[in-house]
Amino acid sequence: MMLRMLALISLFAAVSTASAHPGHSHELAGTVPNGIAHPWMGIDHLLAMLVVGVMAMRCGPRGRWTLPVLFCGSMAIASLVGRAIGPVSGLEIGLALTLVAMGVCLVRRFHHAMFPVIATLCGGLHGFAHGVDIGAGVGSVQYLAGMMLGTAVIHLIGIGIGTALYPTPSRSPCVDPSTSNTVA
Repeated sequence: MMLRMLALISLFAAVSTASAHPGHSHELAGTVPNGIAHPWMGIDHLLAMLVVGVMAMRCGPRGRWTLPVLFCGSMAIASLVGRAIGPVSGLEIGLALTLVAMGVCLVRRFHHAMFPVIATLCGGLHGFAHGVDIGAGVGSVQYLAGMMLGTAVIHLIGIGIGTALYPTPSRSPCVDPSTSNTVA
């Protein structure tokens, strides 16, 4: 219980400074290695992606890969949409709210349907913000591909952390109690 409370407090602290790209420079965008490095450079990025991995592990063996795939897929699609549409107001607030929602998921036992929705929204909003900031310049597709790879690695680390925190899916909120089957 104490670990969950610390996780929630950490997320709330990160939300106070959440920004899609705090201190990041997209002038270096254009290469896959720079894209891989990007998700490691901000607390909001790391927390969001680690929490997705931990939440995925709570979904049991069959659901383990669902959340990272939803996050990465929505991030990829939304980044292309962000490139095409451009800035929208309130995006930073939406990003902060996704971190709060994921923190609440860590400390509360929600119905399994909440995790995929939150992971998809979080990935989509983060992807949209990246697409807007990077734009359609030369190398932006390579940079976004690198970001996807870096994101996937952080999800895997989150799954590892989730494995340590939740070694058995029996208490998982992703298990439908009426059937005792993992929802995927």
